[in-house]
Amino acid sequence: ERETSRFRVDVTVADQDEVIFYLTYEELLERRLGTYSHRINVHPGYPVRDLIVDVTIHETREFSSLNVTSVPGGQKFGNAVSEWREGSRTARLQFDPDPEAMPRNGVIHGQLVVQYDVKRALDAGDVQVEDGYFVHFFAPIDLQYTPKHITFLIDVSGSMSGTKLTQVKTAMDHILTNLNNGDTFNIIRFSTTAHKLGIMRYSPVTVRRAKQYIESLEAGGGTNIDDGLKVAIEEDVEAIVSESVRPHIIVLLTDGSPTSGVTSHSVILKNVRNRNRDRATVFCLGFGRGADMDFLARLALQNHGTSRKIYEDEDAAEQLTGFYRELSTPLLLDIQFSYSGDAVMVDTLSKTHFYNYFEGTELIVTGQTENELDARVRANITGKGRNGQFFMGVTDWNLVSPPDHHLLSHLHLAPTPPNFIKRLWAFLKVKDLLAEEKAARGPHDRMVAQKKALIIALENHFVTPLTSLVVVQPDQEHCKDYEDDEDGEDGETRDEVSSSGQRTQKGPMQRDDNNHSQSLDSQNSVSHAFNPASIHVLSGDEVMDSNHFIHNMAAPYPISLSAAPTTGIIGCPVMVLLTTLLLTIVTKMQVHIAIK
Repeated sequence: ERETSRFRVDVTVADQDEVIFYLTYEELLERRLGTYSHRINVHPGYPVRDLIVDVTIHETREFSSLNVTSVPGGQKFGNAVSEWREGSRTARLQFDPDPEAMPRNGVIHGQLVVQYDVKRALDAGDVQVEDGYFVHFFAPIDLQYTPKHITFLIDVSGSMSGTKLTQVKTAMDHILTNLNNGDTFNIIRFSTTAHKLGIMRYSPVTVRRAKQYIESLEAGGGTNIDDGLKVAIEEDVEAIVSESVRPHIIVLLTDGSPTSGVTSHSVILKNVRNRNRDRATVFCLGFGRGADMDFLARLALQNHGTSRKIYEDEDAAEQLTGFYRELSTPLLLDIQFSYSGDAVMVDTLSKTHFYNYFEGTELIVTGQTENELDARVRANITGKGRNGQFFMGVTDWNLVSPPDHHLLSHLHLAPTPPNFIKRLWAFLKVKDLLAEEKAARGPHDRMVAQKKALIIALENHFVTPLTSLVVVQPDQEHCKDYEDDEDGEDGETRDEVSSSGQRTQKGPMQRDDNNHSQSLDSQNSVSHAFNPASIHVLSGDEVMDSNHFIHNMAAPYPISLSAAPTTGIIGCPVMVLLTTLLLTIVTKMQVHIAIK
């Protein structure tokens, strides 16, 4: 599955016995193109007689849109989805397919994509507060569009021949058509060497000329990324000198690693830093399996951009145009959040400086407080817009609380539900630190970021590139306790960590016919594929929920999951160590998936 990480646990299961696995996670939904999107994978892998998916959304503002779609290439769920509105801020969706409408083989395989947004205004957004932590969501509307300068840096090396280059041409035709009035642009192709079209201001004539240039592209030669970036930055500097108050964006598209000219990753990164000097934001797109995504991620992060994988599939052109749409309309640049007053602990804040704010997105800042947030706390938001300096001072906070815990009680069997905002703070801090580590320009800075991220990850049981997932089988005494009190308090599942693979769980022991406990083993396997915003259904019941967070559960199994450093974990009882990437976390919905 696209954008899906794989979580695998090997267990031994008695013949004809049943195993149900509970997995709980939280996720931060990113707002893209004006909507929050949550993908729910529905493919149990075998015929299912009755299947129900319930999605409940609790919001702090009124809905402006809400719909359910399916993904290209997946099964069409059609009229199997029903919708109820419970007031203007709560909605429920249910997927309940008719067994008669199931595929002939009875196997469901597809995705439900829930998309929604809320009503907004030209304001500082919402601030949620809970037990000493706050999160600030900033997504104002009615800001004036700021014309941009954008450079498309396109790999036309030999490996781009055939379908890839055809799809790029299709995407660029659409992108050029949808440039905005006032934009300036450039197109640079590179293989063994780089060649530029030249900087042009958007008009029907220049767009027609650019499309002819794109159509003439042919694949061949090596991959000289350094030369391509050199030409792109030199051209961008020329544009900056002529118009300084304008977002400058470079979009690099490549399907491989450097093979011509400078091929050392570290040298290329250094060259780009020295040439760019923080003037242009660099976004990197890796096309297909051969793209070096780690290198592209470092290149983008060191130049204040992001990277994304473009999957080599029939909809690759749509993926490319979709990415462009996300950054096509910059509203603000050089945005800085600052908080004054005694309540906010400034040294605990997550990222507060953002190079761009694009239409349809959302900026998020979180931190700790020493006491209740009130009118004594002032937030200043500054930046640059179309008309020059942008300033928004906030003292009249729109303070809201997360959903009442009773709405989420069925998701958390631990005695005390977790503090969602605290976990979001920890997640964003770790995410920022891992980005700092990847963008670090020297070993000392890299080590400092790693140490800080490791401390927060371990305290919050997050699985990251610096920590491992530890799966531990309880000892026999604990197993007997579970058996003796399956229906009592000791038989309840204990959920301590709730990100994908980022939790500690202790649950009732499943038994075979001889009352022997099951052990972890490499002969039989139960796998669970998951996405920062989706579920791969196995069996049993699964549940998700949140207030800007998703939670998902599946069923009790006698193991304990926790995060630990990737070194020095010798001596634990039977366990499996899994190292996985930190997954993105957010949403505001509740999902219950039941297979009967």
